[in-house]
Amino acid sequence: MSIRPLIAGLVALTACSSRGFLWPASMEQQPSIQPLVEARPAPEGAVPLGGVEVVADRDDVEDARPPVPFDAAAEAHGKVLFTRFCTPCHGPEAKGDGPVSSQFPPAPNLRHVSICRRKDGYLYGTLTAGGKAMPPMREGTSSRDRWDLVAFVRALQREGCTGTAGPEQGGQPR
Repeated sequence: MSIRPLIAGLVALTACSSRGFLWPASMEQQPSIQPLVEARPAPEGAVPLGGVEVVADRDDVEDARPPVPFDAAAEAHGKVLFTRFCTPCHGPEAKGDGPVSSQFPPAPNLRHVSICRRKDGYLYGTLTAGGKAMPPMREGTSSRDRWDLVAFVRALQREGCTGTAGPEQGGQPR
């Protein structure tokens, strides 16, 4: 048995190691997506079971309708949620005069006619996917919570909308 092949193998392994090549000794050293770093895309045609809705843009769900008609219970729950999540920017009367609006881009007056003319689905999409300066609210709220917020905003708007807007400013009538 010749020692030459053994020496040649050792030289080759030494050369590989000196160039920074490490043979993967365990699965942790392989390139992979680590847990909780990146979500896997849903398969085509998948229906989420209580999971996060996929709404990339508020215009995508403009024609969506609430799963159940708005009622007093939805408005009451929406008021609680509005006080917790929305009042800092939109203010207690939803006029865009919350304390945060003095430090950041002002939140819109939700009683303005341009918003009153928007469809329920557009408001829901804004809550879900966010707006120009508004962050998405899909984290920490359920779909039902967001529809209840829409119900409360509609209840506020029934008290009266302000301002004037043409179709180019306010979208389509409800």
